[in-house]
Amino acid sequence: MKKNILPTLITILFSFNVLAQQTEDINVFNNIAIESLSKGLEVHEGLFDFFRNHPCELGVKKDCQKPLSSADIAIMKEMLLDLEAWRVDTFENLIPVADVLEGKPAEIRYGDAHKVELKKRFDYTLFKYVEYFDVTYNPADLESRNFIQKERVHIAINLLVYDSFFRLADILSKAKKIREILEYDMPEVKGLLNKTYSLAMDKERWEKTRLAIGFLDDEQKLRGTSGQSTEEGYFHQYIQSSFIAGRMRENDVYYRIVNVLSMDRQLSQTKFFETMNKIVGNLSKFFGNTVGQVQSRDGKLKVLAEDKNQMAKMKGELHPLDVFLEKTPFRLTDRFIPGYYGHVAIWLGTPEELSSMTVHYKGKEIPLLSHPDVIPHLDRLSEGKMIVEALREPGVTLNTFEHFLDIDDLLILRRKNIDSRKIGDYVLKTIQQVGKPYDFNFDIETEREIVCSELVYIVFNDQEWPIEREFGRYTISPDHVAWKGATSYYDTVMIYVDGKEIPHSRAVPKLRELLELPGGIADTEFALDYLSLQRQNSVPSNFR
Repeated sequence: MKKNILPTLITILFSFNVLAQQTEDINVFNNIAIESLSKGLEVHEGLFDFFRNHPCELGVKKDCQKPLSSADIAIMKEMLLDLEAWRVDTFENLIPVADVLEGKPAEIRYGDAHKVELKKRFDYTLFKYVEYFDVTYNPADLESRNFIQKERVHIAINLLVYDSFFRLADILSKAKKIREILEYDMPEVKGLLNKTYSLAMDKERWEKTRLAIGFLDDEQKLRGTSGQSTEEGYFHQYIQSSFIAGRMRENDVYYRIVNVLSMDRQLSQTKFFETMNKIVGNLSKFFGNTVGQVQSRDGKLKVLAEDKNQMAKMKGELHPLDVFLEKTPFRLTDRFIPGYYGHVAIWLGTPEELSSMTVHYKGKEIPLLSHPDVIPHLDRLSEGKMIVEALREPGVTLNTFEHFLDIDDLLILRRKNIDSRKIGDYVLKTIQQVGKPYDFNFDIETEREIVCSELVYIVFNDQEWPIEREFGRYTISPDHVAWKGATSYYDTVMIYVDGKEIPHSRAVPKLRELLELPGGIADTEFALDYLSLQRQNSVPSNFR
C-alpha cells in the first residue's frame, strides 16, 4: 500500500511560503531601515555643514558680527523641519518595530531553532526580580537572523542620535544666536532640536542601549566566522565604529554622568543652548570620525591598483618613510573628519630597501629585518604589505599599496633633509606601532593607542608638528600633517585629486588650495597665526 505523501508536500510548500514571506518582510524592513539611517546621516551632516560654514553669522566666531540672511534663515528652517520629519518617521514608526528586546536585558545562547522566552531573575543591585529575554539563536536560522537584525537597526539609529548630538554640541554651545532665532524668529520650528536631542539625555535609554550593545556583541561571538549580508554589515559596521558605543561597552560611568546624565534635568526649550556647554566636557571635535565604514562605491584610484605597470611606476617613485594622505568622500567616515584629508599612513619601503637597513639593538648594529620587533611581521612584509596605517579595526596594521588605493585623492609627502643614518630607526619605530589599538580619544600624549595622523607625530618625534588643544587634549589631524607639504618643510612627491593626477609644478599650489577650503586647517587659529608670523619672518619652531 502506497503511503499518502500529500500531507508532507503540503507541509513543505507551507514552509517554503513562510520562508518566502519572512524573506520578503525582512527585505522591506532592511530597505526602510537603510533609508532611515542614510537620511539621518544626511540631515545631521547638512546641519553640521551649515553651522560650520556660518561661524560669524551664528555667533560662533568671537568679535564677529554679521547678520544671517533671509535665504540662510529659510535654509536652516527647512533643515530643522527635515530633522523633525526624520525623527517622527524613525522614532514613531521604525523604532517600535525594530525594538524587539523592548528595552529589557537579554541573554543569548546557541540552539537548533529560534526561540524567545520572557523569564525573571533576581537582581542583587536592585534587590528585586526583573524580567529578561532568554534568546535561543542559530545563525543558520532565518528567523534568528531577522530578530538580531531588527535589534541591530534599533541600536544603530539610537547611536546615530548620540554621535550626531555630541558632534554638534561644541558648535551649538557657541552659536548663541541660533537660540534667539529659533525662539523669536521661527516659532514654527521652536523646540524641534530639543525633541530630537532630548533622546540623548534619557538615562534610561542610555542604559537600555548599553545592554543591547552587549547582547549584539554576544551574538557576534556566537556567529563566529558566519558571514553577514550587506544589510547586516551596514548596521554592524556603524555600531562597531560608534564613539558612544565604545563608551557604553566600557560602561564609562564618569563619562555618562559628566556628559549626559548631568543634562537630564536641565534640558528645556528655553535653556537648551545655554546648558549645552555642560555636556561638551572633554569631548573631541573629531566625533564625526566615529561613524561606520559604510562605502557607497569604489575609489576612483582603485583602477590604478589593477595596472601592474602603473603600480611599478608609482612604487619606483617612492622612498622609505614617505607619508601618504588620502580622501574618500564615498565613505561616511570621510564626511565627519575635520578638514580636507581624512587619513594618514607611512610607506616603509620595498623589501630590497628594508633588507639593506640596519638598526641599533643592545649596543650592536644589526639588520633591521633581524630585530625582534620586526621578525613577527616578516611574512606580511614579504607579501608586499609595506604601508603602516591605523584603522578603527583592527588598529595599527600593515597593508599593500594596492589595497590603500581604494580612494579618490592621494597625497604623498617626503621629509626634506632626512638623516640617512636614521632611516632604519624611523622604519623600526613605524613597525613597532603595528598591533596597537586605535585611539578613539585622539590624544597624542598617549602612545599605547594610535590614531592615523598620530603615526607621523610618533615616528618623527624629533620634529615639531602643528597640533591643537581641543577639549582638554592635544590632537593632530590629517590636515595638520598635509600642512607640512604646503609650507615647504616636506616635498610633495605626487598628488591626485578626484581621481586625476596633478602635474608636479602645480602640486604645492593645489595642496594649499585644498587646505584653504571652508572648514579646513586654513580657517584655524593655528594657520592664521602661522601666516601672520610668516609675513613677519618670525615663525617659531613649534610651527615647523
